[in-house]
Amino acid sequence: MKTRATEREAEPSEKIDYEDVDEVIALAARLAEADKDRLRIEDLERVGAELEIPPHHVRRAVEELAARRQREAAQQLAARRRLRWAGAALAGIVLVLGGITLSARASLAQARAEVQRRRAQVENVVERRERTRARHEGAAPSPERDAELAGADNRVSIERRRYDEDASAYNALASGLSEQLAARLFRLPARVPLSNEIDAW
Repeated sequence: MKTRATEREAEPSEKIDYEDVDEVIALAARLAEADKDRLRIEDLERVGAELEIPPHHVRRAVEELAARRQREAAQQLAARRRLRWAGAALAGIVLVLGGITLSARASLAQARAEVQRRRAQVENVVERRERTRARHEGAAPSPERDAELAGADNRVSIERRRYDEDASAYNALASGLSEQLAARLFRLPARVPLSNEIDAW
C-alpha cells in the first residue's frame, strides 16, 4: 500500500533553473526568519488557556483581527486611489489653466504690439507736424500754408483716435481674469494710457 509520502516521491518534482537557486534560497530564508516572529493558532490557544480564555474566543479574535487588517488595507488602497485621482485632476486643472494663461498672454502681447505700433505712428505724425509748423513759422498766411497746417493737425487727430481705439481694446482685454494673471506673470501692463493721458509724444 502506497503512503502519501511515497506517492509524492513517485510524482515528478518541479525543477528550478540553476540561476534561480540563490534567489529561491534567499527568499526561503527570509520567510523562515519572518515565521520566527509568528505564533500558530494552537500556540495562541495554549496562551489563552493559561489566561483562562476559551479557544473559540482566541480563534474569533484572530478572525476579527484579520478582518480588521483587511478593511484597513482596503481603506488605504482606496485612499491611495483617491489621492491619485486628485493628483490627476490637479494636473489637468494646471494644464488647462496654463493653456488659458498662455493663450491670454499671446492675445495681450499681440494687442500690446498693435498699441505700440499705433503710438509710434502718432509720434511720427506729431514730429512731421512740428517740422511743418517750424517750416511755416513767420511765413505770411496763405491758403497753401493753412491747408498744410490743417492737414498736419488732421493727421495727428486721426492717428490719436486710432491709438485710443487700440489702447481701449487692450485695456478691455487686459481686464479679463486670465489676462490679469498673464499680465502679472509675464510683466505686461495691466493698462495702457489713452492719448489724453500722455503729456508728450
